[in-house]
Amino acid sequence: MPEPPRSRLRQLLDRPDAGPRVRKAVLSLLGTVIASIAVIGALLMWHLSRKARLIREQLKPPRASSLSDPDPHET
Repeated sequence: MPEPPRSRLRQLLDRPDAGPRVRKAVLSLLGTVIASIAVIGALLMWHLSRKARLIREQLKPPRASSLSDPDPHET
């Protein structure tokens, strides 16, 4: 049974100088993904804190209430 033809990627990876180049490309891509996740996380925290501040500013002040202490003799 004949062996299937090798893919272009397999041909490139079999070259001796391909290892460092592939490693560099993967690390670059991984760094970009991690930086993107960090930026999105920072923007999300900023947005949520800003939204919370805007909601708090629109709330009415709390009403004054007087809670009487329960009478210990009424049980």
